[in-house]
Amino acid sequence: MSYLRQIMQRLNARAAAASPSANGEAAPAAPSPLLERHLADYDAQLAGCSPAMLQYEWAWIEQHLDTLTLARSTPAMLAAAGGPAHLEALLDESRRFRSLLEQRFAAAGLTPAAHRHTVLATAHAWELTHPELRRQWGF
Repeated sequence: MSYLRQIMQRLNARAAAASPSANGEAAPAAPSPLLERHLADYDAQLAGCSPAMLQYEWAWIEQHLDTLTLARSTPAMLAAAGGPAHLEALLDESRRFRSLLEQRFAAAGLTPAAHRHTVLATAHAWELTHPELRRQWGF
């Protein structure tokens, strides 16, 4: 299971258990040691990625952020994400993952490029097992 999906599931559970604040929304949670561990694990996975895998991962994170952004304006998705405050927390945390990816691109002297290949929302680059998709992406 991807690190971001694990985090989102835990955040959903935490949001459901959080007590409402005075305005009826759950209070934002402080960064957790679990998130910091997931960030470190994600960075370690990125360290083992080829340039093609980094490009896939860039497309993956951008798609993920686009989906979360779309949820802002889609009531059913917003509710499923745990409400506005929780969705913003998910966006902030996802941007932290993208920041690690940007650092890996810079360290490798690479630039993210737009691709028209398929990205599976359920698979990070190192989890991708579909042979045709691996061929399309060049790994």
